[in-house]
Amino acid sequence: MLAADAASIDELRAEAQRLIDSGQAAQALDMLAAHEALHVGNPEFDYLLGVAALSAGDYAAAVHALERAVLVQPNFAGAWLDLAIAHYRLGELETADALLRHVEDNFDPSPAMRVDISAVREKFTVARVTRIVRGWQSEVGLHVGRTNNANYGLSVTSLQLTLDGLPATLLLDPGYRPRSDHFSELRANFSRTFQHSATARSDVYGLLRHRKYDNEGDLDQTDALIGGVWRTPLNLSGYSNATRYFGATLRHLSFDERGMTIGTLSTGLRVPHGQCTAIGRVDYEHRIFTGTDELDAAIPWLGAGAECSRGEWQYGGQQRIGWDRALGKRPGGDMLRAETIVYGRWQATPSLQFGGSVVYAYSRDRQAYSPILEDGARRHVHRFAQKLEALWVPGANPKSPWAIVIEIENIADRSNIGLSSVSVTQVSVGLSYRNF
Repeated sequence: MLAADAASIDELRAEAQRLIDSGQAAQALDMLAAHEALHVGNPEFDYLLGVAALSAGDYAAAVHALERAVLVQPNFAGAWLDLAIAHYRLGELETADALLRHVEDNFDPSPAMRVDISAVREKFTVARVTRIVRGWQSEVGLHVGRTNNANYGLSVTSLQLTLDGLPATLLLDPGYRPRSDHFSELRANFSRTFQHSATARSDVYGLLRHRKYDNEGDLDQTDALIGGVWRTPLNLSGYSNATRYFGATLRHLSFDERGMTIGTLSTGLRVPHGQCTAIGRVDYEHRIFTGTDELDAAIPWLGAGAECSRGEWQYGGQQRIGWDRALGKRPGGDMLRAETIVYGRWQATPSLQFGGSVVYAYSRDRQAYSPILEDGARRHVHRFAQKLEALWVPGANPKSPWAIVIEIENIADRSNIGLSSVSVTQVSVGLSYRNF
């Protein structure tokens, strides 16, 4: 071994490389560690020590050495790249990804380094999927709660009519007023990701919700959905992780002995940028109503949005606009629709998560809803919806499959026609079992 008081950086590099090439990375790390007291703070030595630690599998030591190297020499692109790899090996994918972006944004990597960066990104992609999804994931929960409007009663007590050219007021039967009730709700969902290559994957998912009211038994609700998404890489200059996707869902809802089946086909682009992913999408939605085919409709949608992750925060939003084309003689005819959704989640502690969402939706009929209603005006509806939720994992183990969920939700539809003015507020508490 080289003498600790005489070895130069060049000599240490040559000896460490010889040991690493001969499969003795641990011995190379030990050799360099013996000289650390003399050369610590020298970015060339710290980089050499970090590379040896990476080769030997001591990733924590590699992080410490490489952090010293870039602290003294911030323009050391190779050290930043190996620091990203060290964090990746420790399973710290978000930190590793941020460091990789730092190299791309602040340096002009050589062609050889660009090849290395591309290879590391592919590993990140596989590692992220492998870490998040291990086989099937599922969740089953039982919730109990109370709503102030189980029957979706109207927010008005009368309607304004025009009869024989004269205004008139129609008082509504009390049965159209909101009726509060308690409910129990069973929820179940599942998902799985299939990794077909380093950059191509598919997802399948589904959910089921069934709500049973204590008193309004005729109004029990069921919501079932199944869907899938296929993602493939997209070659965009400057965006190595861009993907295109194709998806399909089938959903059925039942309410008050009525039902609606919704089939949706989707395609779009996902383009990462910094800590966010920009999304552009086109959807086609087909709605079929049970027993009331005059309400059947087809809706093409055009939308854009973003998903972001910063530390313990995940947030994003979506804006889309669609033309709701009536396939039957629906009152009001075709309809313009627009929707805005904003959401956020905060992992306050390993055992406590808060989330919230705000939705604004607007719709406007192309034709008059009825010649006798509201002077034959075209109906327009503004929907405001807010939801707050908290998820708490009791006990000392934040990875426990059991969780307590509290939700508060409010939906308010405001319209120029009283038949479409509805307000609902509900609170629920549930116990869920999750299979990661």
